[in-house]
Amino acid sequence: MKCRIFSFLLLLLASFAKAQDVKLASGKIEGLKGVDTFHIVFDYTKLSVGDAGREANYIRLKRAEAEKRAPGSAYAWEEKWTNDKAKHYEPKFVEQFKKASDIQLGDFPDARYQLIFKPMLLEPGYNIGIKNKPAKLDAEAWIVESSNPKKAIVKIRIEDASAKGKYDEDPALRIADAYGDAARGLSRFLGTALKK
Repeated sequence: MKCRIFSFLLLLLASFAKAQDVKLASGKIEGLKGVDTFHIVFDYTKLSVGDAGREANYIRLKRAEAEKRAPGSAYAWEEKWTNDKAKHYEPKFVEQFKKASDIQLGDFPDARYQLIFKPMLLEPGYNIGIKNKPAKLDAEAWIVESSNPKKAIVKIRIEDASAKGKYDEDPALRIADAYGDAARGLSRFLGTALKK
């Protein structure tokens, strides 16, 4: 009996063991040591969602589903999807980033450096009562000089950020938790790399 319980616990722990991966993709972070403030910019231009591919395809599919369920609801669905970025995802990212390190991140237009957060692949997850899946996010974070935002000094890759067992019915809350997980990982990575 003890062996079965131990095996079950080991299996349970293994299922949660897959953590996000944050790593330097390119550039030399050493040149940024001592930087403690970033202006945050979110860039969704390369976002793919689930199996739909580009975000525009996902929106088209979800609008059609919404319209089929309730005629006239497609516009409301798209407006909510678009507004959830500023209402849920971005604030959760900034909040969780600040909690994980002493680096200042926010609306600092006069800061010398910008951190451009680029979500690349989003799996919104689902909760249908008896079956659920957390939201997951892969992204890039570019550090650029504010005077030259097209040229990345450093690119950091974040993979498998997730809502970690949170299965809210509202996809916006699941996705926001994945953004929060990405922010915590990125903040800890930068907090260590940028120490004086």
